[in-house]
Amino acid sequence: MQLIITVDAEADNQWDATAPQTVDNLATLERFQQLCDEHGFPPTYLCTYEVVTSPAFERTMGPAVRDGRAEAGAHLHPWSTPPFDSDWDGNGTARPYPLELPSSLLADKLATLTSAIAERIGGSPTSYRAGRWGFSAPQIPLLVALGYEVDCSVTPGVSWRDDPGLRHGGADFTRAGVEPYELAADDVCRPGHSGLLEVPVTILHANPVMRASGWLRRTYGRHRQAAVWRAANRLFGLAPQWLRPYPHMTPERLIAVFETAQRLRLPVMEMMLHSTELVPRDPRSAAVTTAQRLDGLDRVLAHLAAHGVKGVTLTAFARAYRAAADAPDSG
Repeated sequence: MQLIITVDAEADNQWDATAPQTVDNLATLERFQQLCDEHGFPPTYLCTYEVVTSPAFERTMGPAVRDGRAEAGAHLHPWSTPPFDSDWDGNGTARPYPLELPSSLLADKLATLTSAIAERIGGSPTSYRAGRWGFSAPQIPLLVALGYEVDCSVTPGVSWRDDPGLRHGGADFTRAGVEPYELAADDVCRPGHSGLLEVPVTILHANPVMRASGWLRRTYGRHRQAAVWRAANRLFGLAPQWLRPYPHMTPERLIAVFETAQRLRLPVMEMMLHSTELVPRDPRSAAVTTAQRLDGLDRVLAHLAAHGVKGVTLTAFARAYRAAADAPDSG
């Protein structure tokens, strides 16, 4: 089995429209990169425009990317990526999904972000994640035309429809599978022949009954906020578990996700985190200090390495996956 670690490298205060978009959190990535180096898991940093155009990029991620110890890909936040349009950017106060943008504005923002990353790393980026998981079929041909080879925006079994953007809700990935697949040109949840590989974030039901019953998964998804389902989740672990170091995802829980992936014989797992989540002042991670979070990751990565899991970046995995799929049948 292989492991891809993706890091959404972004500003300190994405959700405060009144604050400047600083990137002080990137300093923590130096120690994070050391952990990845120690255990042999090269991360893929998915960079927003404000990150890749900051001097901090060169101080933190730049050396690892140049040395081949990490990859730099693209993470489109429409509200911080030029060109700007007040109807869609809300003069900096809105947080629209990429899927909401008109095609011409989306294409221009993608081109700007791609060019900025290429200027930093000396070559075009080939991996992508849509901001706020706001991925949609119209983005696929734009990405392919810009030279992207792999996307990682899909969160299997999760719908963001109830999370408001500027004018609409987010994407619905409830039909998506958990294994890599080449995307269909018209449906991001379906395999096809678009030329863009999808590597979904690893989100699995550790409970075997939930894994076996689509009806139960759908029922839980619709009613998970009801008291009886919340109680059942506490008792039996009904909710899907992300391979993501949330404060509540202890090393033991992350290792349980790995063990579930083993039982399912997945070829690859994808862990994700935000660069801001390593900094304790971020509201999403205030319950766990930076040192505690890195110590927990150290334990998890050591466990995976000891069990034969190999590290790979998004693009390296995509190229090997395609090569294996295109190889003549040896049998």
